[in-house]
Amino acid sequence: MSEMPEAFTRDEQPVYAGQYTREQWDALKAQSLNDPLAFKMPCCASRAVLKTSMNGVQFFAHYSEECATAPETVWHIEAKDLVFGALKLFGLAPRSEVAGGAGKDRWRADVYVEMGERKVVIELQRSYQHLRDFVRRQERYARSGVECYWLVRHEVGRTLGKVIMTKRWREEFERKNPPHGHMFNTWPDFYFGMLIPERDPNVITPGLQLSHFELLAYIYHGDLHWNGMQWAVKRGD
Repeated sequence: MSEMPEAFTRDEQPVYAGQYTREQWDALKAQSLNDPLAFKMPCCASRAVLKTSMNGVQFFAHYSEECATAPETVWHIEAKDLVFGALKLFGLAPRSEVAGGAGKDRWRADVYVEMGERKVVIELQRSYQHLRDFVRRQERYARSGVECYWLVRHEVGRTLGKVIMTKRWREEFERKNPPHGHMFNTWPDFYFGMLIPERDPNVITPGLQLSHFELLAYIYHGDLHWNGMQWAVKRGD
């Protein structure tokens, strides 16, 4: 779930680009041209421009240069574009900002895609949240029968890894070094990888480095799993 709406309307209603169909988005683009202040950015209330990436990702952007208070929107948009592009190459139909669940189990997914009978969400976490929030959101998806995988910014992943390592070292390994092969700075109950778009490979997981395309292919084929010591993949060799 996004930390804040992607934009606000003139009358302060929160909006998400992914909630609109392509036809609705094109109509809103025209509206925005006629009324430049129809939408504004949540970080600084400046004019928001409606755009569509080459992979079909709809997003709001600053009219001028990105402001100093923007919550890493460039990373989030680029990450979503990479995920969309890869999933489309698999013949899938990803959607963004899909809502589901009910009551306290209500959720909104950054990227939602159906893989046969499987419902899969890729969450793109651009700012740090507490470990318990990762766990709570993961469990919320599970209660809806949805698989969830996390791609996070490098800074978020480093902090999250340290928190996990400290917690597991104290509670699971009783303040002793873990057995050889255990990656105890990652969590068995949910997968997270650090997405660094400019690197190759660009997804870094403790003990595992892949491109985003490879990662999504392993997820698609059901080959990403926790092997008792770390997250691993079946490479077919």
